[in-house]
Amino acid sequence: LGDAYRRGRYGLVKSEKKAAKIYRRAVELGNVDAMIHLGLLYENGSGVKLDKKKAMKLYRAAADRGDAVAQFDLGVLLESEKKFEESIRYYALSADQGDTDAEYCLGLCYRDGRGTEVDLGKARYWFERA
Repeated sequence: LGDAYRRGRYGLVKSEKKAAKIYRRAVELGNVDAMIHLGLLYENGSGVKLDKKKAMKLYRAAADRGDAVAQFDLGVLLESEKKFEESIRYYALSADQGDTDAEYCLGLCYRDGRGTEVDLGKARYWFERA
């Protein structure tokens, strides 16, 4: 239902604010997808007040439950805050599950030495997987 409001589908009027309310309830019930979607709303300030810390907390909760999308999203957010060593860890977790965006970002990290030593062999490996 949150997705339907967020996107304005199934005859519902688009409302990111209503979507956020529904996602919050789903997060309380432990729904991993809702953690990711609500995190995205907080990260972008869509329907809620912009709050990168809340976004990070939600992404981390979903990532720690093994969700590859959340692991990638958390890696991106950490990298944007210059927390390279931690970001590469989450990229690797996501890439190990076959997330091609994470594989590509991991390749960039190894190529550019962000969060790790430059390793062109590993960079090439991850670029080829992506």
